Amino acid sequence: MLLLLAAGLIAYPAFGDSDGAFCLAKGYLAYEVQAHVTPEAKGHILKVVRFDAQQGIYSAGEKVVQDFVVHKMVCDQNQIEISGWGKFYEKYLIDIREPRNFHVIEHSEDPSRRFDPSKDGPEPRMLWDEHGPTTFSLESVDPNHRYTLVITRWDKEVEGGFEHHSKAEVTRLDLQGKFLQRVLIYENTFLETAD
Repeated sequence: MLLLLAAGLIAYPAFGDSDGAFCLAKGYLAYEVQAHVTPEAKGHILKVVRFDAQQGIYSAGEKVVQDFVVHKMVCDQNQIEISGWGKFYEKYLIDIREPRNFHVIEHSEDPSRRFDPSKDGPEPRMLWDEHGPTTFSLESVDPNHRYTLVITRWDKEVEGGFEHHSKAEVTRLDLQGKFLQRVLIYENTFLETAD
């Protein structure tokens, strides 16, 4: 079963125009997509994918937030903190306990706060990992299955530059290692021009 939640072919010049920041917690992962990078996205969206014994891997909901570059993303049991800079500093604390009914607990804006990498790190992990294939074991309450996040990336030289391809999937395996479910959560292609 493939569930395509984000895809696109775009050209962009720098990390500041990217999406795909993610965080992990027991039983779920959260990630963000932005319309100017992932054309199918309707704004800047925080998405949550859950995994458990009863439903396997499934989309649990999403929440639209203001457009900003994510510099911090933390997943806790019942909430997600996502923050960064756009026109100014933005921070959201989002309650995700009720599937499909996420709500903002706290939203703050600070036009005077400036980014300081020594205080505002570490940067979140990205679904388009620049170092190539990466696999994360996902913590779950399901004792009979193993879940993984698999990130793949490949580059292709094209006329005028390089195409960078990335894909992220969540997989469900039985205890013998047999694949039972694979869900595509993120796919992106971008063109890096030689200019």
